[in-house]
Amino acid sequence: MYKLNKLAAGSVIVAAAALASTGVALADGYVAKGKSVVYERPTDWSGVYFGVQSGYQWSSIDGGYPTPLVNQTDFDSGFVGAHIGIQHQFGAVVLGVEGNWLSTLRDDPGSTVCPNPAFVCTHRLNDIITAGGRIGWAAGHWMPYVTGGYATSRLEARHFIPPGAAATNEAAGTRNDGWYVGGGFEWAVSPGWTTGLEYRHYEFDTDSGAWFRPGTGDVLGTYAMDATVDTITARVSWRWGRPEAKPLK
Repeated sequence: MYKLNKLAAGSVIVAAAALASTGVALADGYVAKGKSVVYERPTDWSGVYFGVQSGYQWSSIDGGYPTPLVNQTDFDSGFVGAHIGIQHQFGAVVLGVEGNWLSTLRDDPGSTVCPNPAFVCTHRLNDIITAGGRIGWAAGHWMPYVTGGYATSRLEARHFIPPGAAATNEAAGTRNDGWYVGGGFEWAVSPGWTTGLEYRHYEFDTDSGAWFRPGTGDVLGTYAMDATVDTITARVSWRWGRPEAKPLK
């Protein structure tokens, strides 16, 4: 239910944002009585773009030795990242591909009591790398869009005896493949510059890594993890493309 609530909340945010952006774009065409009409060519969304981003993530991570995955924790944190992509506009439709990277702020991992109550189990998401497509709808200076594709994440597990993580006894890390789907909108704030808001939902498959003791390097076996992640991201991008069209009077 926790995962479904996160996904539903994100879906509502994306849908509301898309409807709001379309409404604002239509309102831009209003001309007051007695005023001269100024015709402006629509924003051209074609080109190569890159930018930076930041936001917040909610992840649910399961782990075990290697199965079943009985150690379940929730981990949420801020993150920073960057993106690069290319897109082309065909009428009102904008098609593109984008690569994306984010790194979480990892000061406070999610924790739970291990099956062995002498230990505390912690999990955290370290980073996500994605490559996928985007389909947008050009609505003046606004562009609502949907996105989806391949994702890979770095997950980390540590089990330690209280009172603190400094007394780490066992650890593992995995690189997990998966997929993502999401959507959002962008706003062309000035020629070449865009800003926007995006929601994504990620699912990562189960993968295993060496289970070892930090410091000694002794391998104890394998540890498996999988994860579900939801993110809300604010983005700023710079786009190369054809020069912005000037208003026609």
